[in-house]
Amino acid sequence: MRKGKYRVFAIILVSLIIIAMVGSGFALFFGGSGIQVPNQNSATNSVNTAAGYQAKKARLADLAARAKKDPSNVALQKDLGDEYYDAGSEAETAAPSESAENYKQAVAAYQNVLKVNKDPNVMVDMATSAFKSGQNALAEKTYQEALSIKPDFVNGLVNYGIFLAYAENDLSGAIVQWQKAEKAAPAGTVKDQIAAMISQAQSQLKGSNATSSGISNPNPALNKGTSTPAPTGK
Repeated sequence: MRKGKYRVFAIILVSLIIIAMVGSGFALFFGGSGIQVPNQNSATNSVNTAAGYQAKKARLADLAARAKKDPSNVALQKDLGDEYYDAGSEAETAAPSESAENYKQAVAAYQNVLKVNKDPNVMVDMATSAFKSGQNALAEKTYQEALSIKPDFVNGLVNYGIFLAYAENDLSGAIVQWQKAEKAAPAGTVKDQIAAMISQAQSQLKGSNATSSGISNPNPALNKGTSTPAPTGK
């Protein structure tokens, strides 16, 4: 990961899952500096996101060309994976039909890194990229491998819990992972948010619709039970 920054898809997705569970009117998004409320000016935000995504695509083309010429450069492959990951995240809003392919490219770049360095941070990024591109078997295997190396990795535990909740419809298993994450997290906002996730998930399990409704899919780019994303305007 870039210095001082975790990829935050997982906690963002948890917030969306919680909305599906309890009907909350808003989501909180964890950023590098804390919690941010999403921009309510959706039209302006959409334009800015689209412009930023196009600029990122131009940077990605140059970075991909350099990485292709120097495939043994681990740092360059890591940067490429990070850029594709971020592009996948931005494309979910700016260009949904391109999101899954960006995540697939991130997986490929991260795999080149992991051939040399079994870094749990990279593993979790790769697993999340695999999850977001519909490669669920690879995602689960990689989450488990990362946590076998670093069992108290909060970001990995939260991410894996989300995978279990969405991909496997295993909310009980997700709660187990989030409880581990809560225990490992330092006191503060993230710990409190994980505690809230656990509480709301437990309430969902106890609810009368726990077995009938399951968990809503918060990401239309993913199609549960398939190896490819569901159609999103392709």
